Amino acid sequence: MTRRYELDSHLLQLAKTAQQYPPRSWERQIALTKLVNAIVDSGNLWRPSRSQFSGIYQDIYNEARQELFLYICQNIDKYEPERANVMAWVNFLLERRFFKDAIRKFYEHPSVVKVTTTYWENLPQAEEEKDLREILKEFIDLDPEDIFKNEHIEECPQANFQALVQRRIWGKSWKEIAAEFEIKISTVSSFYYRCINKFSSQLKEYCDR
Repeated sequence: MTRRYELDSHLLQLAKTAQQYPPRSWERQIALTKLVNAIVDSGNLWRPSRSQFSGIYQDIYNEARQELFLYICQNIDKYEPERANVMAWVNFLLERRFFKDAIRKFYEHPSVVKVTTTYWENLPQAEEEKDLREILKEFIDLDPEDIFKNEHIEECPQANFQALVQRRIWGKSWKEIAAEFEIKISTVSSFYYRCINKFSSQLKEYCDR
């Protein structure tokens, strides 16, 4: 069994797991977080040549990736396993759609700074989802074992997981949070999602009580 086959099977399983739960459910959020992390960690995400877009290449690519991940989180039900494996679907979207869109944004609006969004910021309008947000906030604020405040970005203890979650729940954008801690948006958002994945079992356990 090849590593690529194992990767494809793993991604397929995560995508199907996400699809089987209702939109905005905690279980779907967890599966989507794992899916996005697995895609990033795979090292197989499409990347265009650096020969173009000198000076803004990375900004364009980051913008395209962020929009791609947002799309995956919001449209995982559009993925059809019988048509392509997950990586092929993702790379098709990145190359044919989101990278081109990002180029257009940067050239038409050079000052644009698109903030990373994903599933959590799209949480809830429904009453029961508001309850879930409150439950999560309560647990994060309480932090009985100090695990959330002790998990922080390297050399910046103020930018810990607890502080980031609190700011996201208060409605602050990634741009505002990054500016507050004087850290790149991509660093803050990547750390945040890694933490969600890391603490997913504790968060889910608390919500299920």
